[in-house]
Amino acid sequence: MKKYFQSGIILVLILWLFGVLIYLPSIEGKLQEAAKVKLAADKGGVFAQVKAEFDGQEATLSGSVATAAEQAEAKALIEKHLRLPGWFTGTMNPVTGVINKIAVDPEKAPFRPRPWLIVTLFGGNQRIDGVLPSAAQRLDLLTALATKLPPPATPLNNQVSIAETALPASNWDSTQASIPDLSSTPKEQSAIIASACDGKWASFPAAASNAEIAAALTASKVPANEITHALTKLRAWKNLTPEELKQQADEKAAAEAAAKAKDKAPAELNKNLGPFRGPNGGLGTSPR
Repeated sequence: MKKYFQSGIILVLILWLFGVLIYLPSIEGKLQEAAKVKLAADKGGVFAQVKAEFDGQEATLSGSVATAAEQAEAKALIEKHLRLPGWFTGTMNPVTGVINKIAVDPEKAPFRPRPWLIVTLFGGNQRIDGVLPSAAQRLDLLTALATKLPPPATPLNNQVSIAETALPASNWDSTQASIPDLSSTPKEQSAIIASACDGKWASFPAAASNAEIAAALTASKVPANEITHALTKLRAWKNLTPEELKQQADEKAAAEAAAKAKDKAPAELNKNLGPFRGPNGGLGTSPR
């Protein structure tokens, strides 16, 4: 009896080991596929270079992300939120542990836009271009900027785009607090200010080159075409000399005077006309 019992125990162990050898590769493959889908579905591709490998039910994460917060978030996704399909497994956490070897390296992580801003004033027009990570930041910026600009000839042309996957500003509070005061800028003059949202602003004349402005935005790595687009309207505007401004004002005054004289002429003519009888005895108007 004892002999049969020992043989049964050995048979069970063999069957268990055989099952493990079959089951583990299968579960590891399923876990790796589920982790791949989970990472690809979140945060707009910021985990595109993160890879999960399983040894049994323990995951090892590798790759690169842009921030420490994303490094921690990738671990949490796999450690707490990974599930396998099935009526039973769909409610169970199959991961027993996570070794996080993800590097925090913005240079090697998937491309992420970085915040930047360019404000231009020209001929009473006001325009702001750039990228920010949230609409709330954009609203706060526009509120702060309104106190720093002169009364506009036209409403502020807001061209700031929102990119939810953008990296956070390195010093957002100081960026808002240190906006240069442009409120005394005459309408006939122009101005350019730019910031990499690092707490500093750089000021430029209209004649500044794109390369000079790009240098102030080096930390944001702004594409050259974005700077060109931001400055297109300013480049097309002509900064008139005082003589040209006077000539423009004189021409405008002369045109207005001519228009008034034209409107006044019919009224003066009617004043000099009086009633008369027509051929059929009806009343009309005739010169006095």
